[in-house]
Formats: sequence, C-alpha cells, structure tokens
Amino acid sequence: MTTRNQAETQHMPRNLSLSRNLFYNLSGAVLPVAVAAVCIPVLIHTIGTDRFGLLTIAWTIIGYFSLFDFGLGRSLTWQVSRRLGEGRQGEIAAIVRSALILMTLLSLIGTLVVAVFSGELIRLLRVPQALIGETRTTLFLLSASIPLVVLTSGLRGVLEAFQRFDVTNAIRVVQGVWTFVGPLCVLPFTVHLQVLVTVLVIGRLVTTIAYGVAALRVLPPADHTKRVPTLRQREIFAYGGWTTLSNILSPVMDYMDRFFISSILGAAIVAFYTTPYEVVYRLNFISEGILGVLFPLMAKRMAHTRSDGTDMLSLGTKLITALLFPATLIILLAAHPGLRLWLGPEFERKSALVLQLLAVGLLINSLAKVPSNLLQANGRSDVTAILHIVEVPIYVVCLLWALSHLGIAGAALVWTLRMLLDLALLLWMTRTMVAVPLKTLRNVSALAVAQILALCGAIVVVAPGWSVLYGAAVLPVFAAGFYRIVLLDSERTVLREYSRRILAYLTRKPSPG
Repeated sequence: MTTRNQAETQHMPRNLSLSRNLFYNLSGAVLPVAVAAVCIPVLIHTIGTDRFGLLTIAWTIIGYFSLFDFGLGRSLTWQVSRRLGEGRQGEIAAIVRSALILMTLLSLIGTLVVAVFSGELIRLLRVPQALIGETRTTLFLLSASIPLVVLTSGLRGVLEAFQRFDVTNAIRVVQGVWTFVGPLCVLPFTVHLQVLVTVLVIGRLVTTIAYGVAALRVLPPADHTKRVPTLRQREIFAYGGWTTLSNILSPVMDYMDRFFISSILGAAIVAFYTTPYEVVYRLNFISEGILGVLFPLMAKRMAHTRSDGTDMLSLGTKLITALLFPATLIILLAAHPGLRLWLGPEFERKSALVLQLLAVGLLINSLAKVPSNLLQANGRSDVTAILHIVEVPIYVVCLLWALSHLGIAGAALVWTLRMLLDLALLLWMTRTMVAVPLKTLRNVSALAVAQILALCGAIVVVAPGWSVLYGAAVLPVFAAGFYRIVLLDSERTVLREYSRRILAYLTRKPSPG
C-alpha cells in the first residue's frame, strides 16, 4: 500500500478487530433466519393463521419489552465505551451495577402495565372468541418475562462496549433458533398458544443467565471506594430518557401497522402482512450487526473529536449498501415465485407486493440507522426522539387512510415512505449537530437514491424471465459503479487485499498427509 493510501486509512477502523467483530455480528443471525424459513410454514400449517398471527404478535411484544429499560441499556453501552476510550475503567463497575439495579426495578412497571391492561389489548386485537382464554394467559406469561428482556438489554450492552461480540452472538444464535424451534418442539403435544409462549419465556430465562455470567467475566474489579459522580449519573439518565422516548416511538411506528390491521381488517389478515414482514425483518441483522460494532467505536472517537463522524457516516453507509442492496434486490425479484413455492398461491397473491415494499423500506431504514447512531454516539439522543415525535401523527393519519383504501399493501407503502422521511431528516441533522460536510451528505444521499430507483424498477418487473434479466443487468452495473465511483482509492486497495487473501485461502493446496 502506498504512503498516500496509508495516510488516508490511518484514522479508519479497518483493522483485524473490526473485521472480526463484523463477521461475528453478521454471521450470528444467519442460522436463525434459515431456521425461521423452515419452521414458519410448519407453524402456520399446524396451528392455523389465527393462532400464528397471535404468535407473531407475541414475538413482537417480547422484542418490544426492551423499551422498559428506559434507555439505560443503550446509555450503558455509550458510557462504558467512552470510559474505555478515556482510560477511566475505575468507574465502570459502579455504573453497571447501579444501572442494572434500576433497570430491574423499572421493568416491573412494564410487568404491571401488561398484566393490568391485558383485557383491553385482547379487545383491541379483535381476538377470535375461541382464542381469548389462551391469549389472556399468554399475555400474563409475557408480562412476567419483561425483567428478563430488560436485563438482557443491559448485559448485552456492557459486553458490546467491551467488544465481546463473539460472546453476544453465540448467545444470540441460541436465542434466535429457540424462538422458532421451541414452539415447534411442543407441537406434537399441543397447539395451545400459552404453551408455545411458555417455551419462549424459558428460553429467555436461560439466555439472560448466560449474558449475566459473561458480563461478570469482562467487568474490571469493582472499586467499592469509588462513587459515580452525580453529574455523570444525571447524564446517564438524561441520555437514557431520550433514548427511551425514541425506543417507544420507533417500535410503535414499526409495529402499530399490524395492530391496526388486526383491528380494522381482522386477525386472520395479520398473517399475510406479518409473514413477509418477518422475512424482511430478518435482514435487519445486517444493519444491526454493522452498527452494533460501529456504535462503540463512534462513541470512543466522538469523545475526542467530532470530525471522525464524517468517516463513520461514510463507512457505515458503504458497508450497509455493499451487503444489503444485493440481498434486497434478490428478494424483490424472487417475491412472487418464492412466496408461491414457500407458502402457496394465496400468500403470493396477498403478500408479494407487501414483501417487496417492506424490503425497500427495510433498506432505507438500515441506511437511516447510520446517521441515527452517529447522533447518539455524539450524545444527542434527544435529536432522534424529537424527530420521531414529529413523525408519529403524520404516520398514524397516513396509515389509517392507506389501510382503508389500499389494504395491507397500503400499510407497507406508508411504512416505507416513513423510512424515507426518517433518512432525510436524520441526514440533515448530522449536518447541524455533528458538522458533517455537505459534500459527504450529497454523496450519501445520491447513493441512497440510486438504490431506491433500482429497487423500484424490480417491483415493476413481474414476469419471471424479465426479472432474471433485470437482476443480471442491475447487479453487475451497480457493483462496478460502487467500486469505481463510491469507494476511495484506499478502500479499493483494502478490498483487493482481502479478496486476494480469501482467494489464496480457498485455492491453497492441502498439506501432504
């Protein structure tokens, strides 16, 4: 590598540790996705669309319970990362201990809320009369699991701050596989919803214990003579408070569509929306994997200088584009034949367009996560929360209109357009809050627009033959443009070096026995 390229890359986190952590985070979600593809058709066929629709809502609720940590999990990652970067490890143990105790107490609020309002939730979901008893018991079980979900969020945040992505992903793989295999294991004995959810709660308990043991092993020895400064405690809770507001509003907007669908169109229709959503949502492992690694790095770097934010914004956008755009394009082109082969003609007819629109929205949302994480790494978790406050009323009105006039495809379209608005607002705020140069924002925006246009073309192409031709034309052209125009000289050099090493590894001759 030339001296010039070395200078260009000396501040870029392209080292072995980054590559290894990215590999852990990205590969850790592959097995659960494959397991989901096999298990979902069996679950639908065995328990029926009504019960499966309610099971998907249970999956949603379990994931959404993390909001009851009131942002302290994210705040923990931010604070621990900053202290590691500043060499202040002596404060970490006290911060973690105080935060976990408070998170446990706050999670009990969630348990009480769900238990008290379970009847209202059942009426809101328009649960069939025959399933009301099962659903009520299921909601009580889910409420009892809230402290486990909240503690998992905090413990995982600590491990990620210490860059122990090998541990977090080993546990996540087991948890993700059990989400689908667990209910499948009890199908020979019962199809009752409360039993399926009991299996999920037991799995959550086991993984929470595993996270706790791993976190204890990485924490520095506790210094019982050192107290966390009051100012720092206020800073943790203020950051966590804004994160909580954002964590409430963002999942509400992400998941309220299925609740409105159940309320307006009926619980049986939910499966035709949530099934493609679950397929698309699994691709979140790409953006979550990338940003899970980059966020602690952003926090460490931003503690010293905001200028590193520009490099991080560009790096995150390029990584997500390179890994997610090809997968999204393939999903769009394979939506009709794939759903027909996987779930039958009815799902193809009702869910193909939904799948395509949600896939486009998922890509846009993934791109938006880069500026969102950059703002939060700079300590401005309030910005993302305020933007969500602005978006909520607009989204609700548009969603209700779309469901009434366009059905579930309209809901998917509105969800995707909201992601586009989110991306535009977040990029604009990085210019104001992190001083990202206008040139960088133009380059990131142009790359996003190019991807959206290419994906919209894939939706229009329906005939199988033309779909294959479209994909065969777009992927090479996009790859060439990405390599020649988007990547820097230094990045192309790094990419060629990695490619050379991989090729050498694959073509090496086995040593003689």
